[in-house]
Amino acid sequence: MQAGKDYGVKVMGDNLGCPDMVQGARELEELGCDMVIHHIGYDERRGLAAAGKPWNNPLDQLREVVDAVSVPVQAVGGLSLEQAIACPSYGAPLVVIGAPLAIDADSFSQGAGDVEEVLRKICEAVHGFGDVKVKGEK
Repeated sequence: MQAGKDYGVKVMGDNLGCPDMVQGARELEELGCDMVIHHIGYDERRGLAAAGKPWNNPLDQLREVVDAVSVPVQAVGGLSLEQAIACPSYGAPLVVIGAPLAIDADSFSQGAGDVEEVLRKICEAVHGFGDVKVKGEK
């Protein structure tokens, strides 16, 4: 946190691996993070799937995380493109497009499809929410 303050940059904290994701987000804010990344990791998702157990999706607790903190929240990890596009409706307007767009989830190779066209459609859909206030911005 101090390095961020020293250099005038914002610090993002990730609740990946927190036993209680909502409490983890609160703790990150209390530590001074300027933004919380609500994150279900690839290894966690794959490990649970391999064990035949269901895995959580970041949207499962996204609204709770957003409501628990006063800083902006991003959701990542296991979201489909449609789910990522829906993040503003949960109060998390900073949309992250990661693995579902860029890689095949099982082989870490480039995903199929026209990436530029997919990005264009995503931007149009997200911008369709209009001006969604980002927590902490004036």
